[in-house]
Amino acid sequence: MSARFTDVPNADILRFTAENPLAWIVPHSEPADAILMPLLVETDSADLPKTLLGHLPRSGRLVSQLSKDPRTTCLFLGPHAYIPPGWISKSGWAPTWNFVSLKITGTTVLDDTLTEDAVRALVAHMETSSGSRWTVDRVGPRFETLLQGIIGFRIQIDTLVPRFKTAQDESDTSRTEIHARLEGHPLQSWMDNI
Repeated sequence: MSARFTDVPNADILRFTAENPLAWIVPHSEPADAILMPLLVETDSADLPKTLLGHLPRSGRLVSQLSKDPRTTCLFLGPHAYIPPGWISKSGWAPTWNFVSLKITGTTVLDDTLTEDAVRALVAHMETSSGSRWTVDRVGPRFETLLQGIIGFRIQIDTLVPRFKTAQDESDTSRTEIHARLEGHPLQSWMDNI
């Protein structure tokens, strides 16, 4: 894998996961039991990714799998776009796909004491991002019932592999053409940063 796609500043990784918290959680023991769930990255004192915080449905097979074997891979996919040859003035140029993604592997610890904190943190993150002040307290007594159906967890990050393919391998002219054609697309802002 080319370093130009994987050498991503820590701040961009944190921005990416904050904007795209939904990830496939894939248990190593039984990948077919993977599910999509939102995850929050927690950082250490140096602001480096340390853990992922989330929750899972208690009744799902994933909880059973992770209880037996806690090894997990989490796959985040952000903005992406097919880039057709018609966008590029260079003859003989082939189509490609540009995208922003992240793969994290780690060890999952299921923990009932994290359940409420994980939900509150996720709701606070999403509501702040949307400009809302809604909190889970507005659910009322039903909130406790909802919590009984889920379990919180934390994943200790072992490896973190970004792959941000945003035309870094193209000529300046081709990159400018791609950037212009992605006007208004969320991938365009990643081209500006990477």
